[in-house]
Amino acid sequence: MKSSIDKNSGQTRNKRVQIGRIVFRVGSALVGALIMTALLPMFRAGNAVDIELQIPEGQEVFATQFLALSSDELLGGRYYEPELVPDDVMQEIDVPIEPETSDKGSNPVVIKNTFEIIEQFDEKGIPEELLALSEFVLDDSTVYVSAGEANIRSTPSGDAEIIGIVHYSDRVKRVGIGSSWTRIQMDDVSEGYILSSLLTTSFIATPTPTPSPTPTPSPTPSITEHAASGTYYAKGKVNVRSGPGTRYTLLKTLSLGDPVEVVAKTSNGWFKSVRGTYVLASLVSSTPPSSGGGGSTPTTPNGPTPPDPASTDFVTYAKWFIGVPYVYTGMSTSGFDCSGYVSYVYAHYYKIYLPHQSAKISLLGTEVSQSDIKMGDVVCYDYSGDGVVDHVALYIGSGMIVHASSRQGKVVLAYFSMNSVTTIRRFI
Repeated sequence: MKSSIDKNSGQTRNKRVQIGRIVFRVGSALVGALIMTALLPMFRAGNAVDIELQIPEGQEVFATQFLALSSDELLGGRYYEPELVPDDVMQEIDVPIEPETSDKGSNPVVIKNTFEIIEQFDEKGIPEELLALSEFVLDDSTVYVSAGEANIRSTPSGDAEIIGIVHYSDRVKRVGIGSSWTRIQMDDVSEGYILSSLLTTSFIATPTPTPSPTPTPSPTPSITEHAASGTYYAKGKVNVRSGPGTRYTLLKTLSLGDPVEVVAKTSNGWFKSVRGTYVLASLVSSTPPSSGGGGSTPTTPNGPTPPDPASTDFVTYAKWFIGVPYVYTGMSTSGFDCSGYVSYVYAHYYKIYLPHQSAKISLLGTEVSQSDIKMGDVVCYDYSGDGVVDHVALYIGSGMIVHASSRQGKVVLAYFSMNSVTTIRRFI
């Protein structure tokens, strides 16, 4: 019995020793872990900031959505060769932008395709027109010459032919506006171009002409006027002046056959017109120019043969004569005046025979309003301001007319304007 008890006691003691050893080992492991944790910071193996990414020599730094490096994180000035980078991380830039000259947020494509248009000048310093004639902004206003003298040219160019001259305070009709030039319509409905810088929309009063002082000390003889009346016609080129003498200001020049309504004659041989201007009496005639008759079919001597009216439309037929020379009293393809051209077209295209005289044409047919104007209507003008029609033109539609211009010396195409129009007549 005693031996059995001793045996059990010995087994119990052995178990306790084994448990104590296990506890000791676990405790030693925990103590060792704590000691290592405390001592570990004392043994520095290196920080993350000491780890530096080096780019192989000969390659360029590049940025992708997978890798973003700042310049201070790189070693040395190295570069990257594109062929070594996978296609899926390449970033293609069409237009390089220099940081020191480009604004933040600028669009490279816009910068690449943006052009600046600046005013150009010819060798004389005259600005060149940047717009095509068809791109001029249409206008219908009155402007005034702000320069002492301005040339009217056939096209908007400093090298173009000078077809007229206007002076300070002259009023002109503006029908088109370009980048540097203005299209104007002159008294005979023909058109020309003036530099826009020489014009203003502000009213300029006409200065009172001052006679030039006499070149000799002898007193100027007094000039008297006596009443006279009648219509006179220019025998050729005739200067119109502000007073009865060549020392007075030249206002304009009449062409062959242009009418002058006379109200007085001076003692020194000048006619005074209803407008208060003067022409030398010996350069005009009271005999009206030959009208060339009416009621007969005009002929085409020594001129080109126009197309058959039956094979073409009215607009094409009327425009075919553009460029035919202006010839006073002319009524053939070798030369026309304004009424000669209108009567010729009507006689050949419509078989309607009109008189070869503007004033008589204005009394025939049916009058229509500007709002009702149609292709084929005849536009009648009074440029002299004396109530007598002295010019006619054909309306061809789309705001355009064709007429024989004495100023331009040929049949021309022009924009329609109601300036100086007295009546519009319809014959068809």
